Amino acid sequence: MYPHAAGKLCTTGGRWFIQLTNSGLAVEAEDRKEELSTSFIQGDWVIQDDLSPLLSQPPPDAIIINGSASLVRFKITTFKDRTCLAVSWHHTLGDAVALCRFMQTLSLFYQRVKPDFSAPTFDKYQYRTPEPSMTSNLLPLMPHLWVSYHFDELEAKYAEACEDLGNLRWRFNERHLHALNSMLSANEEGYLSWHDCLTAYIVTLLNRSMPRPIRMVTNVANFRRVEAHYVASNVAGNVIQNITTGTLPSHMRGIAIAVRESIVRSRDRMFLEDWMTVASDMMLATANAGKSFFFASRPGVMTVNSNVAIDWCDAHFGFPDSSSFFTTGSLKFYFRPFKSNPTLCNGTWRPRKDSVDISMGVPRALKAKLLDRLALDFETILYRSPWDAELRMDACTQPGVMP
Repeated sequence: MYPHAAGKLCTTGGRWFIQLTNSGLAVEAEDRKEELSTSFIQGDWVIQDDLSPLLSQPPPDAIIINGSASLVRFKITTFKDRTCLAVSWHHTLGDAVALCRFMQTLSLFYQRVKPDFSAPTFDKYQYRTPEPSMTSNLLPLMPHLWVSYHFDELEAKYAEACEDLGNLRWRFNERHLHALNSMLSANEEGYLSWHDCLTAYIVTLLNRSMPRPIRMVTNVANFRRVEAHYVASNVAGNVIQNITTGTLPSHMRGIAIAVRESIVRSRDRMFLEDWMTVASDMMLATANAGKSFFFASRPGVMTVNSNVAIDWCDAHFGFPDSSSFFTTGSLKFYFRPFKSNPTLCNGTWRPRKDSVDISMGVPRALKAKLLDRLALDFETILYRSPWDAELRMDACTQPGVMP
């Protein structure tokens, strides 16, 4: 069903493709039955600081482009209390949705169950070459494509971007999210998702805690549900768009509305096709120049990459109650929400219904202040009137004003 996962990444004459070589994929195994998984995994947080000991490492001479390196690698580590299957997935194979469907398929085959969802398609729409005027009009909406680096520079750039950062983690339960959404939707003027509201809250949390405010949000968004001739919902590829807001207002409800409006605007079929036409042309030209984009943080911008709509634990390999998902990766003001993992209570695995784990790289000097405010804010949201709570959390969001 996924033959491209056993292929090789090739390029010739400015054209990039995955050669379907049907190459074997090695599965590395490590026996650590004398140790607990907690020697590597920090609690049940989805976002971990470091999972590298559990990952299959590529050979030192591995070449990805026009080489023999595999595009997906597996490693199984057996601990005293659980077994970990680690997957390294090259982004060329597809986005998070494509990877999740691949893992769900693998899980079902392992259980000798036939998947009830449609097989993936590999037919991808070929966007036209954009007119110069189209590029000049849309490029300002694509700040992530403004700067590129040679491939051999990326590791150093990532290390530089992670200097002096702490990983801010928090867990929002169903009551927290419902209360936040109720507070910001109290006047019933248009639809706001809980995701819009959570994004707006995190922006105001940052703005109350540092002198230079967040004034723009970029959403990494999936557009598989857009009904258009160039969209295939089951394509094995990258069906994602980076959506930018305009300059944000200072109050929380206004920020949530701005996020919602930017998403609705980006879903216009004609706009989306033009956006993808320009983005595809830019990315192809950059790759052909031997470069890559690096999604580093920019001053005054928070990037959101949410996986809440994806149930990673559904790829459970026959253990639906205890299956957990872990990943890693953190950049400055890179906001990543995920569905929370189940928790083990008195020997029984229990799901965290509608609970969300968040992670974001923040300056180390700011982390403790943010954690304190998170705890205080949700006591305020849960136990005070919605109007008073919003006013309190909107306070001190003006540039340079500290509480």
